[in-house]
Amino acid sequence: MSDNLEKKIDRNELPWYYKLVLKIPGADFLEKTGGIFWGVIVPAFLILGFFLGFFLLISYPFPTNILLASTIPISVFTIFIKITLNRFINSWNAIFGDADFVWNVDETLQEYVDLLRKQEEKRNPNKN
Repeated sequence: MSDNLEKKIDRNELPWYYKLVLKIPGADFLEKTGGIFWGVIVPAFLILGFFLGFFLLISYPFPTNILLASTIPISVFTIFIKITLNRFINSWNAIFGDADFVWNVDETLQEYVDLLRKQEEKRNPNKN
């Protein structure tokens, strides 16, 4: 693989349009929803956006109704782009970035053995 593909993505080194997309407010709670995002939230946004857009098209006169109805899909689209970009960056950094977690197996094993000994001493205080 190339050296470009194996490095961590730094959000400060991205082009300006990616930085602009990542600064869109109001989508932080949607990023943490996981499978619920695509299974519940996206269909709910699409259905509610359709009915709200239909209502706006009917209730306002010509130039205003088009502007109001077009803001719904544009705003939903930008929020989804931000969420998708943020998830891609997070998954890329998890796969190809430097691991922030240090595997210290010997120390962890020793702590576990000490914990087991303490629990055994609490259960059987007479045995030594």
